Amino acid sequence: MNRIKLSIRIPAEQEALIRHIAKARGLTRYQALLRVIETGLASITGGAQIRSQMASEEALAAIESRLSIIESLTDRNLFTASAAYAYSRRAALRNDSDADRVDAATSDAAQAAYRRQRALAAEALS
Repeated sequence: MNRIKLSIRIPAEQEALIRHIAKARGLTRYQALLRVIETGLASITGGAQIRSQMASEEALAAIESRLSIIESLTDRNLFTASAAYAYSRRAALRNDSDADRVDAATSDAAQAAYRRQRALAAEALS
């Protein structure tokens, strides 16, 4: 396939949109511009393949978004479980009357348990 160099002028708003697309997809401005042109030409000529590819990309983006939410919820759940563990352990081992000191110690123990569990999860994923 022979490539031909073209110089074009576009409005600043379109250039900003292309720059945004490039940043969002990790492309250079020129790669994004090429995709915009290819997609535009395919839509003008009725390219079903491009529509299918765009649908696949949208589905993948939806999965990535849901995965991010699930990861966030799992992380919160892990912290809550770690805090509950630390609090119950602290309550079982001591009967302190200084609430602030108990809260600080519980928080420290929860953070430590949380970090241990995150490290174990990271090891399992690698």
